[in-house]
Amino acid sequence: MSAVTWSTAAVPRSRQFGYWREMICEAFLDLSPESAGAGGAARDGFRGRVTQRRLGRLAIAQIGSQAQRVRRTEADIARSPRAGYYANLQLRGSCRTVQDGRAAVTQPGDLTVVDTERPFAFELSDDFAQLSFYVPGQLLHPQLEQPVRTATRIPTVSGVGAALRHALQALEPGSLPEDPASRLAVHAGGLLAVALNGSADPGPGARRRAGQLDAALADVAEHLADDDLCPATTAGRLGISVRQLHQVFAGHGRTFGAELRRQRLEQARRDLADPARAGLRVIDIAADAGFADVTHFHRVFRRAYGCTPAQLRRGQAG
Repeated sequence: MSAVTWSTAAVPRSRQFGYWREMICEAFLDLSPESAGAGGAARDGFRGRVTQRRLGRLAIAQIGSQAQRVRRTEADIARSPRAGYYANLQLRGSCRTVQDGRAAVTQPGDLTVVDTERPFAFELSDDFAQLSFYVPGQLLHPQLEQPVRTATRIPTVSGVGAALRHALQALEPGSLPEDPASRLAVHAGGLLAVALNGSADPGPGARRRAGQLDAALADVAEHLADDDLCPATTAGRLGISVRQLHQVFAGHGRTFGAELRRQRLEQARRDLADPARAGLRVIDIAADAGFADVTHFHRVFRRAYGCTPAQLRRGQAG
């Protein structure tokens, strides 16, 4: 399904904040926003834009707007009941999320989750941008091992959090054709469940393995373009055996080789979409991401994203 965009620029300044109230209710669910400008909102206008893409029963939306406070009240829930969760990835600015007596402050790169069946609030003290990923409860609940700790900051620098962040960024409206986007959305929902399952305090052994996995993922990211990057070189830098390294990745749900390929493909995808790198040839971008064989690169890229590197670049340019 193609993306739908709402923007307050489409209406006169005096009506912009009222239109913002209407559009976020249409794009998401009943909410009660309050402008940080209070009474000046109608007089001075209000900037806000939402681009949303529905992916089967899931959805991804890119939001950019001015400072505000947004609440979902008991009355909002009664008007538009919906059993699901929004995972919000902060792209710009900061957000304080409050639900169930907990509060989390997210900065760019952080993610937090809210439950649509209970009241919550977002406090956005400055201009901001977010990616908001909706997962129905019926899809998420069977994958959960514990109740969801909403309004808890989920870091996305490494591990499952990083994988989830990359998946959500790949799902940005307009980034992928419908079929691969829908399949990736389901995968992102699974990653969200894994991240939520890991939010409880683990035992010492699990913490040690998680630390080793974080270090291994960071090593792969740092040495992505190295010709000799392999399990032996990463294990050597971490001071563990290759067998231990493979055991660490067994708990990750993705082998070392699959993770290496995923990270290289993601870097190539970002570079192809980057206007600053538009002058580079596809073969150069492939080499920078660590692909020695450009034919192999084209094959795995198309399998992952449903289009060729050149097609993705043309789509971004358009």
